[in-house]
Amino acid sequence: MISSSEKSREPAHNVIIFGEAGVGKSSLVNLIIGSNRAETSSDAVACTQRNQEYEVTIDNRKFRIWDTVGLDSGTFNWLPAAFAERPLKHFLSKLFKKGEVDLLIYCVRASRATRALVRHYQTFYSTICEGAVPVVVVITCLENATGEMDNWWTKNEENFRRCGMSFAGHACVTTLGEEQCDSAALRERRACSRRIVHALISTTCGLRGSRLVSGNAGPSQQRSIAGLVSSIVTWLRPSSPE
Repeated sequence: MISSSEKSREPAHNVIIFGEAGVGKSSLVNLIIGSNRAETSSDAVACTQRNQEYEVTIDNRKFRIWDTVGLDSGTFNWLPAAFAERPLKHFLSKLFKKGEVDLLIYCVRASRATRALVRHYQTFYSTICEGAVPVVVVITCLENATGEMDNWWTKNEENFRRCGMSFAGHACVTTLGEEQCDSAALRERRACSRRIVHALISTTCGLRGSRLVSGNAGPSQQRSIAGLVSSIVTWLRPSSPE
C-alpha cells in the first residue's frame, strides 16, 4: 500500500481525455479540476483547438489532465476529421513510447448516437496504446436522467461489450458548471459526479501488468464489430439522456 508521503513524491500522472467534439470533454476537465479554466461552449462547437494540460491533486497524488481536440470535428464542419485525429495520434504515440500514458478517459455523450465510437476506441486504445494502458469511460449529459445516473450504464454496458469495447471502470455524470445548477438536486448531482470521477481516476490510473483487452482485433472479431457498429445509432438512445 502506498503511503501519503510516497504519493506526494510521485511524478504527475498523465490522464488523457479523448472523444468526439461536443461531448463535454472540456466541461469534464473543469469538473475534475474544480474550476472553469478549460474553455467550454453551450452549443455544438469545438472549443479545444489543441491539446491542453491542467494539473490537479486527487487523494494526495498529482495528475496532469489533458483536454484534447474533438474527434470527427469535420462531421460538423468545424475542423477536418483528419486534422483533429493526426496530432492526437502523434501526441499519444509519443507519450506511450516513453511510458507516460497512465490513463485514458473515453468521454461519451449519453444522448449522442455515433458510428465512430468503436473506431476511436480501436484507434486510440487498442492500436496506439496496444491495450496496455487502462481505459475508462465517462458518460456525460445525464443531469436530467430519471433515477440514478448510473442506471444508464446498467442499461447499456452489454452493448459496449458486444461492440468489442471493454473498460477498467466507468462513471455516469453531469458536467454542468456550478452556475448552471439552479436547483439543489442538480448541485448534488454535480457534486456526486465530481466525487465519482475523482474516485475513478484515483483507483484506475497507472494500473499495469495485464492487458484489459486484446490489442488488434483479429479478422473474425473485426467482422463481428463491423456488423455491430450499425446498431449504435439505436442503443445510445439519442432522444433520451438515459
